[in-house]
Amino acid sequence: MQNNSDIKNFLSELGLKNIENIEQDLGSGYVRLRISEAERRQALQDIKCVEDIIVELLRNSRDAESANIYIATKKAGDSERIIHFIDDGKGIPLNLQNLIFEARVTSKLENAHKDIYGFHGRGMALFSIKLNVEEIFLTFSNINAGSSFFLRVDLSSIPEKKDQSVFPQIVELDGNISIIGGLNNIPKNLVEFKLQNQQVNLFYGAPSQIISSMRNNAKSLQLFDSLPKFNDFEEVEKYIKMSKNLKLVYYPCLTNNYNVLSSICSSFFNMNISDRNIQRIIYEEFEPLNPINLEQLVHLNQKKNNGLIEDNEKNKEKEKYILKIYEDQKLSSRFEDEEIKYIMNVLVERINKEGQKHLIKASDNFIVKRNNNNIQINIELEEIN
Repeated sequence: MQNNSDIKNFLSELGLKNIENIEQDLGSGYVRLRISEAERRQALQDIKCVEDIIVELLRNSRDAESANIYIATKKAGDSERIIHFIDDGKGIPLNLQNLIFEARVTSKLENAHKDIYGFHGRGMALFSIKLNVEEIFLTFSNINAGSSFFLRVDLSSIPEKKDQSVFPQIVELDGNISIIGGLNNIPKNLVEFKLQNQQVNLFYGAPSQIISSMRNNAKSLQLFDSLPKFNDFEEVEKYIKMSKNLKLVYYPCLTNNYNVLSSICSSFFNMNISDRNIQRIIYEEFEPLNPINLEQLVHLNQKKNNGLIEDNEKNKEKEKYILKIYEDQKLSSRFEDEEIKYIMNVLVERINKEGQKHLIKASDNFIVKRNNNNIQINIELEEIN
């Protein structure tokens, strides 16, 4: 056995902080590392880019039997990527929620398996991610309700592809769908995952779009109207405790109140959405996201290859599919009928007052039309007899 000074010099060369990382000194510069240190080094190599993080989270959600996965991302300046990862899977028991980021903690004792990404089920995915990102934590989870994770990634340490809005081209050959080229960005990884796991719906967009789509999907399932609507966040929390099987992805449907919806987004998803965008969600001014659809992507690519769409039309169609935020706000729908009536009465009164000197008054015939961001008012005038 070498003396302590030799070991310390050797540790210093390896970049190890202390002797606790070594299980045995084998001599001649060789050591046997402790399991914890070997795992730490392995985990640091597992995650090399943001796209690796997404893949590991997708695999975990798939194994938790999720039917729907929502991924909200945004850039924070030029150096950080924020990720909200939400699913409707089995959820994580409360007594294990503080352990899931430790090495070798897994729910896959009997069903660990290999997929196209490698062996899965060794209990290292979340541990690997935690070692490589600036921040990751479980924002909420409940048995049978699903889970929500928040991540903050330093892009100077863990890089990503520059354009995260470009979807790959896919084609159908002899009945099989294949991906052609494209950046190895988040969308490409989502399409690859969908190709292997077609039973899972994947939604990808900005935080406001994701919340809006959760509400829209509940409406398409005729679930939205059946859920109670609360004007107090404490009442929402009480209802969720009583309704343990309600999926996490339906929590944004429990209110039409701006302040309460903002609290739901913050408390359960760690999303800080502006008041303006919260209003736009309530008034359904965001275009709902569609789940990634392989057939639609094939269709778009076939049109491109057959030259059936001019460049401008093709770009418009593809941009719509790749989850761009639409600016059609439909602001006129915010006015109640009684409010419109009041505005009309004020206008008629003003016209009649000013029109007296011209022997003109407003007739009883007028037309009001709402068109997205416009209120069009047509008042017919007539002479005073």
